[in-house]
Amino acid sequence: MTSHAATPAAPLRTAVAPTTPPAPRGDRSRLVRAAVLVVIAIAALGLRLAFLDHHSLDFTAFLDRWYTHIADNGGFAAFSESFADYNYPYLYLIAILTYLHIPALVGIKGISIAFDFVLAFFAYRIVGLRYPTFWPRALVFGLILFLPTVVANSSYWGQADGIYSAFAVGGIYFLLRRRPWLACVFIGLALSFKLQAIFLIPVVAFLVLRRRIPWRSLLAIPAVMLLLDIPPLLFGAPIAEVLGVYVNQTGSYKQLTLGAPNLYQWISLGGTVTWIAYAGVGVVCVLTAAALLYALRHKPELDDTAILLAVATSAVVVPFFLPAMHERYFYMAEVLTVIVAFYLPTRYWIIPILVQIASFGGYYDSLTGDQAGGGFGGRPGGGPGGGGPRPDTGMGGGRPSGGAGGRADGGMGGNRSGGDGYTSGQGDTSLQIYAGVMAMAVLALVATTVTHIRRPGR
Repeated sequence: MTSHAATPAAPLRTAVAPTTPPAPRGDRSRLVRAAVLVVIAIAALGLRLAFLDHHSLDFTAFLDRWYTHIADNGGFAAFSESFADYNYPYLYLIAILTYLHIPALVGIKGISIAFDFVLAFFAYRIVGLRYPTFWPRALVFGLILFLPTVVANSSYWGQADGIYSAFAVGGIYFLLRRRPWLACVFIGLALSFKLQAIFLIPVVAFLVLRRRIPWRSLLAIPAVMLLLDIPPLLFGAPIAEVLGVYVNQTGSYKQLTLGAPNLYQWISLGGTVTWIAYAGVGVVCVLTAAALLYALRHKPELDDTAILLAVATSAVVVPFFLPAMHERYFYMAEVLTVIVAFYLPTRYWIIPILVQIASFGGYYDSLTGDQAGGGFGGRPGGGPGGGGPRPDTGMGGGRPSGGAGGRADGGMGGNRSGGDGYTSGQGDTSLQIYAGVMAMAVLALVATTVTHIRRPGR
C-alpha cells in the first residue's frame, strides 16, 4: 500500500482593491507649467476686457466705418473699390467679422488681442532657445502680455500693431531655428499687414550677405504679399490700386513727426520741412549701409544674441531717425528689447525699461490728445463728424491746424497743430523728454550691440 504525502494547503489571499498609481513627476510638472501659463493668460485677458468698451477716435472715424462699408457691400465684394488705407489682409479679418455678425468694436479689438497672445507665444519660444527651464519662458510670456503699450495698443486703442509684430517676431524665431523659408513666409505676412515690418529688412539683408539666409528664400516674401492681394483683384479692384497701398501711405503725411518720441521732437523748423525729412531718410540709409559694411568686413559671429541685438537695434534706430513716425511705430522695439534682455546680463534690462517709458509716454500724450475719448483724461480733439485722423496715412479730414493744443488734463502742453488729424507734438515739453529717454535707449542699445560683436574670443 502506497502512502502519499499530504498536499500543503494553498495560502489564503486577501482581496485588495486596486489603487491609482501616483502621477509621474514629469506629468505633475507639466500640469504646473500649463496652470501657470493659463493663469497668466486669464489675468492678461481680464485686464484687456476692462478696456473693451472704449471707443478711440480712430475706431469711431475709420475702423467702424470700414466695418460698416464691408457689411453693407457684401463682405469681400466690398474690395472692388477703395475705402480704406490699410492693406487688404487686415481688411479680410474685418470682413470675416461681418460674416460672423460679431460687433465691430468687440471684433476689431478681439483680433488685436488674439495676436497679443501669438506675440507672447513666439517670445516664449525665443527665450526657450536660451533657457531650457520653464520659469524664464513664463516670465517673458507674462511680461509681453502686460507691457503697458501692448495692452493699450490692442484693448484700449484697437490698433493692429500687434498683428504685424507677431508675424515679425515669429519670423525671427524661425531665423534662430535656421528655417529661412518659413522665416521669410512670416516676414512676408508681417509686411502684408503693416509696412513698419520693413524695420527688419536691414538685418535680413545682412543675414543674406553672410549666407545665413539663402537668397532664394527671399522669394517667399513677395510671393506671400502677392498671394494675399489676389482676393480684391478677383472682385474687380484695379491692380494699380491693390499694389499701390504702401506707395500711397508713404506720401500721406508731411509732418516731421506725428507724436513719436524721436529726433524730430527737437527740430522746431516747422512741421512740413521737406528737406529735413529727406535728410532723415538719408541718415537711415547711411547708418544701414555703414552697419552692413562693418559687419561684412569684420564678420562677427552670428550667435542668437547677436541676431536679436541686431533686430532690436534696427527696430529702435530706424523709427528714431525716420520722419513722419507715429508713437506706435516703436512697437516692435518695445517687444524685441524685452526679449533680447533675456540673452544679456541683468544690468541691460535698463534698455527695455527706457524704451517702454518713452513709448508709453508717447501713447499717453496721444490718448489724451488726438485720440481722447474718455478713460485717460482728454484734450480736445477731432471727432468723427470732422473727419478725424486716419490711423496711418492722415487721409480723411482732420482738425483745423495752427492752434495751440492745451491739455485738458492740466499736463504739460505745447503746440499740437496739424492739418490732417494727427498732430506732431513738436513743442510739447513732455514729448521732448520722452524723445530724450528714447535717445538714451538708442545709444545704450547701439553700444551693447557693438560691444557684443567685438567681444574677444567670440
